[in-house]
Amino acid sequence: MSLTERRNLKYRPRQPSFEKSLSTYTEFIEPVPSFLSGGIQYYGYHLDALNINRIFVLPDGCVDIVICCYPNRPSGNICGSIVRRRQGIFVRSDCDYFTIRFLPGYAEQFLKFPVSEFTENEIPVQNVLPHAAELLEMIASQLTFKDRIHAFENFCRQYYREQLEVPNLVQYLTDKILASQGTVQIGELSAETGYSTRYMHKTFERYVGVSPKLFSRIIRFQHVLKALEDPSKEKTFGRILELGYFDQNHFIKEFKEFSAVTPKKYIQQSSGQLLF
Repeated sequence: MSLTERRNLKYRPRQPSFEKSLSTYTEFIEPVPSFLSGGIQYYGYHLDALNINRIFVLPDGCVDIVICCYPNRPSGNICGSIVRRRQGIFVRSDCDYFTIRFLPGYAEQFLKFPVSEFTENEIPVQNVLPHAAELLEMIASQLTFKDRIHAFENFCRQYYREQLEVPNLVQYLTDKILASQGTVQIGELSAETGYSTRYMHKTFERYVGVSPKLFSRIIRFQHVLKALEDPSKEKTFGRILELGYFDQNHFIKEFKEFSAVTPKKYIQQSSGQLLF
């Protein structure tokens, strides 16, 4: 089931392993600014012993708080941006999971730490957030996906007095990279902003967790995933060619770097809707 309103979305990350393999998968994405400035998306799903080892995460440039909603023993990890396919972030089976996804740039103000410190890491929420126990209890005590969203937003209103906003430079860079589908040149962004590539790299890593160049490659990969959903092979390959890969070998190499499989293998797995 999906509660998603997908009009006017700047970015909707794709995680096919969840969307295609879990019948319990639910999502909610706000397309317009809210108390949280439209920078947060929510996901819910149930994992049992049969599927817990089948689910994996692909790079999308986001930071997630993944909460296992055991009523008496809730737990949660902050999962930083990843640069390659990853499994193993789910430590418990037979559990309802609630995920808070921070879009690129939004996590730093909530976590109060440079986002680069979380890249390729999973850190228990109690090691980072001062009111982590209360957050876990508030969310795990709710029985529905919508109520868990409301619980998190109430938590934010209680402990965060300002909206989660992205610095102007980071917002500009992410907007340009997203609008170009990851094809914009970093030198072009430097010329447009008047900032050196070194300064952009340092600032962007603090708020997004990876460099502008790597983030661009991740966004391009995400658009490949979207293109591969089209049943028309001609349209699919046409869209991929527009993403600026030098040649077929370049495309295959980069796709495998992020997904751990070749595009051909991915398509074969996707057709069976079991992406593991």
